[in-house]
Parts: sequence; C-alpha cells; structure tokens
Amino acid sequence: MKTEQLVERKQYMQILRDLKDQNIIKVITGVRRCGKSTLLQMFADELLQTGAAQEQIQFYNFEDLDTQALGDIFQIHTHIKNKLVADRMNYIFLDEVQNVKEFQRLVDSLFIKKNCDVYITGSNAYLLSGELATLLTGRYIETSILPLQFAEYYSIMLSKSPNLSKMESLGNYIFEGGVPEYHKQKIISEEQANGFARSVLNAIIEKDIFVRLNIRDKHDFSKIIDFVFDSVGSFVSPRSISDTLRTNGTVVDHKTVARYLDALCDAFLLYKAPRYEIKGKGLLQTLNKYYLVDPCFRKVRLKRDMRKDRSRWLENIVYLELLRRYREVYVGKIGDREVDFVATDHDGYTSYYQVAWTTIADETLERELASLNAIKDSNPKYLLTMDIDIAPVYNGIRKLNVADWLLQKA
Repeated sequence: MKTEQLVERKQYMQILRDLKDQNIIKVITGVRRCGKSTLLQMFADELLQTGAAQEQIQFYNFEDLDTQALGDIFQIHTHIKNKLVADRMNYIFLDEVQNVKEFQRLVDSLFIKKNCDVYITGSNAYLLSGELATLLTGRYIETSILPLQFAEYYSIMLSKSPNLSKMESLGNYIFEGGVPEYHKQKIISEEQANGFARSVLNAIIEKDIFVRLNIRDKHDFSKIIDFVFDSVGSFVSPRSISDTLRTNGTVVDHKTVARYLDALCDAFLLYKAPRYEIKGKGLLQTLNKYYLVDPCFRKVRLKRDMRKDRSRWLENIVYLELLRRYREVYVGKIGDREVDFVATDHDGYTSYYQVAWTTIADETLERELASLNAIKDSNPKYLLTMDIDIAPVYNGIRKLNVADWLLQKA
C-alpha cells in the first residue's frame, strides 16, 4: 500500500493519529485531488509500520471500477465482513464513498461493529447532508482538508532547488497554488499541468455539481463560474451577480444564482466568507466574499494574467491559511471601513488581519493601517505584505512579511 508522496501532511496526519481507535467515524472532505486519498494511504502505511498487520487494513477507492464491481452495499458489506480479523481492530478506509448508492447504511453497519475503525472520504458536502447526518448524528467527526499550504509547498521546492528563496517560491505559489498533482505534472510541462487542472475542474463541475443538482442550463452556470472566479476577494451577492449578468445579456434570477453558489461551495471549489460587523459583533446579511480553493483553477478557466490581480490572489492565499489555523474566518466591517479578515480561534480569541501587496508608499501604509486603527479593542492586529522590512509595529499593529507569517507554526 506504499504510495509516492511529495510531503507529509503533518497537521492532518496528527488529527488521524489522535482519532485512531476512537469510537467515531472519521470523515475526510475536500475538493477533488487535494490529497484526501494520499492522506489515507499514508495513514494506512503508518499503521503497518507501527504494528498493524496487512490483514487488518482494508482500503477501497470507489472511483476505481474494480472496486465498483464489488456490487451494491450488501455485496460490499459482505465482502468487507468476510475479510475482518476476529478479536483485533480492523481499519476500514472507504475512499470517495459517495459514489456508492445508499453508502450511509454501509457506513453505519460497519461503524456499529466493535472491531471496525472506519474512515471515509468525499468530495462534496452532500456527504454529510441528509440521511447520513441524521443516521450518524454525534457519531462522526469531519476534517476538511485543503491543498498544500505554503510551508508544505516550500519544503518540496527546497528539496529540488536548495537555493530557492522563500519570496520567489511564494511568488509562484500565489498564482499556481498547492494542488499536489499539478506540480508533479508541471515537472513534465506547464501545458500538461494546465491540462490536468482543467480535467479536475471539469470533473468537479460535471460530477459534483451538474449530476447532483440535475443542472440542465449549463450555459448560465458557466457564466456564474466565470463571474465568481473573476471576482475573488470582491463583495458580491446573488442579486448583484444576477444584475451584472443581466446587463451582459444573461438572465438568471438571484435565487438560481444563490443555488449555484451553494453548489460551488458544497463541492469545496469556493469558500464563502461572510461579513462581520466588528463594533456590533454580528454577522451582516448582505454581501459576502468568495475565495477559490486553489488559484490553478482560475488560471486555466479564465486564461488571464493573474499578476494583474496579484493583491487579490495574495488575499486568497492568506484566507486559506487562516481557514487552516482558525475556527471561523470572516471579512470585517468597522464603520465605513473594511478589515480584510476577522479570525476566531478554537478558544474564542479574535485576531484582525489586513493584507496588501506592499505598503512602501506612505499613503498606502496609512490607508491599510486606518481600518485596523478604527478597531478599539485590544485583540491582536496584523498587516501582512510582501515587504521585507523587519516587523515594524504601528500603534500596536504588527506588520509582518507574509512569507514569514505563512511559514510560522500555527
């Protein structure tokens, strides 16, 4: 079961170690090709290295036709049950299990066996909706994983080019992201890497969205994808998207737009960051920002020079890193000013983040600091930029080089 892996996903591997043998279903979710299968394979390898016998481990990938040929849930259940090792813990890995009709019943039946430790993955939030959520309430824990973070990506790049600077590496990462297979394919050629990213994006749209929602008007959906991909880091709403598309000749009502946006988020292609009123300490109902799970998908979808929007893509990278480190991440509003991110950790403590490509110009620095200075509480405030000045502090606001911040341990 050994598998080639670019880098150990330490954060996620530790989560699986902590949950091992606990009486709870481990659910791993995330966008296609972000590393879910490889993570499970690595964990299975570690089980073997730490004393588990090969017979105790069963691994099924339900995107594999050989696995699908096992039959329906009853036949799959019988197959798994017949291979269980009596009086020892069995580790059951069900990869992309949403491809199995009525998989919920299969998972539940395996879970109730005292000698089964069950791990499942899925590429759509639908996995945890409906019957599964009802059937297994309180009996599963979800870990949502993202593509490689910058620290992981930089480790890979350093192993290949020891003299590569962190800033040069970050420059590439901002525009190409952290989908592991994309970078493996890029070793062959950029054209092949882009072809891979297009194929993954098409699979997400066709399998995880069109089929599940039975969407027939693919033209309108395509227009919405293009719009939101081009609006990363901008405030939008279903109505504003509908109105903008209408002026360009595409008529889609705002309720349909909202349904499509939810589908893109359910497929983990987009993440919605709600607006938060900092002074009033409450969520606002209008206008959100959407961030893309990985910039390589925008690169191949819109085929535009992403460096023209470099500040927004830096913001996108910071948002994804905050998702990894914090429990909740919002975009902030304080009076008539915006704060890029309001992040709350697992202990309930809040931090504020402003992101800019550079604040070398005095007027830019003053503008970026103004939003943070408007916040009167004593919570930590940070300004993240590509500048390399040595961590100055302005009225309690710490300015940090974004590469250094990304490389810090959470």
